Formats: sequence, C-alpha cells, structure tokens
Amino acid sequence: MINSNGNLISSFNEIPEDFIKNLLTHLSVLEVLRYENKTILFWELHYFRIITVLRRLRFEIPMNFTMEYLKEEVVKLMNIQLSNENSALITIQFIPYQDSIGFLMSFIKVKSFYKIEPLENYIVDLFKEGSIQSNNLSNISTTNTTLFNIAKKYAKENGFDDCVILNDQKKLTETIQGSLYLLQDDKILTPALKSGCQDFTLRSAFNEWLENKQKNYKLIEQEISPFELQKSNEIMVLSLKHGYQGISRYRKSTYISNQLKELFNSFIQDIY
Repeated sequence: MINSNGNLISSFNEIPEDFIKNLLTHLSVLEVLRYENKTILFWELHYFRIITVLRRLRFEIPMNFTMEYLKEEVVKLMNIQLSNENSALITIQFIPYQDSIGFLMSFIKVKSFYKIEPLENYIVDLFKEGSIQSNNLSNISTTNTTLFNIAKKYAKENGFDDCVILNDQKKLTETIQGSLYLLQDDKILTPALKSGCQDFTLRSAFNEWLENKQKNYKLIEQEISPFELQKSNEIMVLSLKHGYQGISRYRKSTYISNQLKELFNSFIQDIY
C-alpha cells in the first residue's frame, strides 16, 4: 500500500503519469521515519527537518503542510498495514507537482530497535575515491546520493561491511550506513554538521539525550581527523534502520563495543 498525495493506492499504476514524470525528473526531498508501537519516533524533529530542507531547496510549501496533516497521512497509511507489534521504515518523497508539492509515502517492515542484533564482526575502511563538500548543503540527504552509491559498491567489492566518508578537507563525516561516534575514555566524538554529515533526526535526538541525560560522558561535535579512529576505544554507527552497530575492525585496529551499546540501549529505553 502507498500513500500518494493523500490517496491510498495498492499499485504504482494508479499514480498519475504527470506525477511519475516529476518523480523521475525533478529535484526531490527524502525523509525516512521509523514507526513503532503506532508511533512515529521523533516526529517533531522529522517535521522541522522536512520543512527546513524544503525551504532551502526553494520549494513553495503549501499552507496545509502542517505537522498534524503530514502525521495524519503517515498514520493513515500505517494503521491499515501494521499490527501493534510491527515496526516499519517509512520513506516520504516530496516533489514539485501542479504548482505545489506532491508526496509519495511507502514503507518496509523492519525489526524493532529492541530486537535488532548488531553484527559481531563489522569491518570498515575509508572511502577515498570521492569526497563530499564540507558545507551545510551536504547535510541534506539527497545531495551526495551518487557518491554514497559508489561507496556502497566499493565496500561490497572489497569485502567491507561499511565505509567512512571523508569531506574535501580530509575529515570524517559519517559512514555509508549512518552517523559516526568515537569513544575516547570519557569523551564521545562525532563529526560536526559543518563537516558535511547528514543531520539525521536520530543523530539529533541521540546527541540531545547525551548532553542532557549523561553525566559520565562529554559529547564533542567537531572536525575529526581519520587518525582519531585508531586512537578510539570504541566506534559505533547509528542509523534508523539498524539502530546501534559497533565497529569491530578498522585496518589493523580492533574494537570491543560495550559502553556505546549500553548507552544506546539506555537511550532507547528513555524514548519509549
């Protein structure tokens, strides 16, 4: 089932041709949500990110695109698809359509954060065949889609589970799969937005939680050199799809992730 501009349909064949044409040829804005226990996690953060990106890309935002309206459209789609026990990732794509904005909502069923088992062996390397710009346009998820797709193929061809993306200043930004966190004693380092990493909603929520709820660790958002990877005690990748994923090896360095995993589990318990 798909929600196309407020209409629930069962096939792409039911979408108007001019809408499909715009979907394939026009600039679009993508946002991925996690739906659990009949709730959109971090919905307010997601909504403000959507509106901010639409404005930055010069979309004319309709008056009816309120937080309540878009939430109702998501819930309308999910209420007839999922039981209380199911979780889903919902992708919303916004495109210019008929002098306004059209949207397409689709979903895939996934495991709950509570049921996801991180991989024990998770090997990463740097991706050096391309870099992203260290500016706020790179914070938008669609800006560097091509580079990320190439990096995914590179990782697969070379037997890596993930790759760390660098910016044009040779600083860390994120990995193919999500936001990057480095534990060094009582400090948690994560790339600052000016480095070019995507401003994922989960990243924003987790960072806020660390700063407000955790007294034993100091969160530091800054530009990070690749050398910091080898100086870290633990490294994790955070994403809406996989939740927590600890990195077990980067080149000759190996890691055992315990503290960051416990932190993420505490974060999840607090948001439910």
